[in-house]
Amino acid sequence: MPPQAVQLERLRKGVRIVTDKGKAEPRNGDGKSMADAADADAAVRFGGTPDRMKVGVTSYLPARGQGRPLSVDLLRQLLAEAGVTAPMDEKNAAEVVRLLLAGQDARAITIARGVRPQNAQDARFELFGAAQFPVFPGQAFGRIHPAVPAQAGRDVGGNPVPPTDEHAPREIAAAGGIAMDRDGVLTAQLAGLVRLSEGRVELEPLARVSDDRLQATATLYHRDALGGLVTPEGMVAALSSQGIVFGIQMEAVIRGLGQASAENRAVEGVVVAQGQAPVQGAAGWLEAICEGSGCVEAPDENQRMDYRNRGQFPVARKGQDIARLRPPTKGVPGRDVYGKEVASRDGAALRVQVGKGVEALEEGTRFRARIDGVVLAGKSSLDVSELLNMTGDVDYGTGNILLSQGSVRVGGTVRSGFTVEAPGKVLVEGMVESARIIAGSDVLVRGGIFMSGDEAAFVQAGGCVTANYTHNAHVQAGGDVTVALAIVGSTANKGSRVTSGGSVRVTDPKGRIMGGTVVCAHGLDVFQAGSERGMSTTLALSQETPEIAALIKEMRELRVLKERSMFVVGEGDGAVALARLPGERREEARDLLGRRDSIESRLRQIQRTLAELAQEHLERVAAARIAIRGTAYPGVAIKMGGCALYIERPLDRCVFSWDAKNKQIVTGSL
Repeated sequence: MPPQAVQLERLRKGVRIVTDKGKAEPRNGDGKSMADAADADAAVRFGGTPDRMKVGVTSYLPARGQGRPLSVDLLRQLLAEAGVTAPMDEKNAAEVVRLLLAGQDARAITIARGVRPQNAQDARFELFGAAQFPVFPGQAFGRIHPAVPAQAGRDVGGNPVPPTDEHAPREIAAAGGIAMDRDGVLTAQLAGLVRLSEGRVELEPLARVSDDRLQATATLYHRDALGGLVTPEGMVAALSSQGIVFGIQMEAVIRGLGQASAENRAVEGVVVAQGQAPVQGAAGWLEAICEGSGCVEAPDENQRMDYRNRGQFPVARKGQDIARLRPPTKGVPGRDVYGKEVASRDGAALRVQVGKGVEALEEGTRFRARIDGVVLAGKSSLDVSELLNMTGDVDYGTGNILLSQGSVRVGGTVRSGFTVEAPGKVLVEGMVESARIIAGSDVLVRGGIFMSGDEAAFVQAGGCVTANYTHNAHVQAGGDVTVALAIVGSTANKGSRVTSGGSVRVTDPKGRIMGGTVVCAHGLDVFQAGSERGMSTTLALSQETPEIAALIKEMRELRVLKERSMFVVGEGDGAVALARLPGERREEARDLLGRRDSIESRLRQIQRTLAELAQEHLERVAAARIAIRGTAYPGVAIKMGGCALYIERPLDRCVFSWDAKNKQIVTGSL
């Protein structure tokens, strides 16, 4: 014990424990001074530390006469008499007795200790390796030192000693994929980077599996956290620990590990496993036969077509086979990277709606024309319509062509200011100038559509529109718009607007859209958009079909009538309202009163139809895209989902789509 130690200052049967500054004299068990006793046991004086946690012998008087000599048992007895309740250190006590009997100093030896209080300690994570590198299955990579709760101590006299920090200690747990033994040592069960967050030790897996489970990508490292080299076999085992066992891309793994080693860095985004996508069964479909009628297939998008010799329009003769119904095909299941089967769908059978001009044969699998006419084939409908064949131009020599039924073929050009209208198809062998073309079905123009931009001139089709090119044209199609060479608008006038309820495609490998606005419901595909001069060009995904436009127009007209009805007859009893009106207004009031209920019913029906069409559009736009296979220049605006994206620098081979979850336009690469 240090000389300046503080004593316990307690007197029991003549044994006093005081500070070294005190002058108390050692006494024997009878309380008499050792100097006065002829026979006296050995006596000691005890000293303690200021915190009362240690006790030692500070002075010693040997036994006299018949008194008991100093021993471990006597030392234990004297400690108890001094009020020390802490257990005596037997080994140290024996050493103290030996030293004192030998006449040596024993003050530095502690013979009894109190129990120190335990402060609260948070759990602690110890990482054995480098945090920037991964661990692999079977590697012991760290230890969790457990939290220690606060606990009170006791001094040598048995008095409680409170801790100085009693907060609730924070714990650390091991997440899934990690095994922990009773000593807190952590062993990886899968490969990943070690992460400590919110009281959890986690492994961030090296491999990330796509939502459809058909592809796994990983970041590859040349070494692990413990300094070992990562081998291709080790990566395969790591993938297996995540359950990734099918479609392992071993060549990509070897190449990625080699690159990581050569460049001394992590290589991200390596496709390490590729599943097998299911093959969905094809739905039943109508195959056009059109034997002898010159039906031709659409050209491949990368193949230049000879627009001077494209064959004839699909015209059928009475008794001619025109189409064949092909059966649906079975789906082929796939397999994901976990080795599990991915279900496929069988194709659905097609139910064909046959018009009056078609005869169904062989249990509805072969179809024949009943009359001469144009073949009108939809996805699930087939008809042959009567055809009006105009051999020359539509001009002052013919006047406007207005049909109540059937289709029309114009052998020449539709001149400016004239109208061609038919409930079926309109087929133009020449050009369409600033004229009006209205078709219930498709509009096919062998030449181009060359207009001045005047809104009085337009092409409107319930089906598809096909042309060699368009210039300052206003085109509205319920189906696809297919243009061979270019869609061009000028800034010198009202420009062009092409609207499609389906897709818009410029099929020439160098085709372009330059100027004006192009709106489509299902997608757009073109080589070049805009121009190097920054010509303003808008490409939009929206649903602006003739059907929707007609419904909106009708709804506006009905609302005007409804407001007029409210003004004239009100909402109450119509008979009362009629009685109050003067005679000159009663006729109008009777008409409005008779139509009031039907107006309200029709408005509700239109609103339901528009809501259904809007929902269908939302489902389609998720898969729709605007693809620019060449270059999109500054001045091009991409619009979809109520958002706009303006091109500020040339972009090559780009694709734009709608992210419904984040409600934004996403730019990708082809």
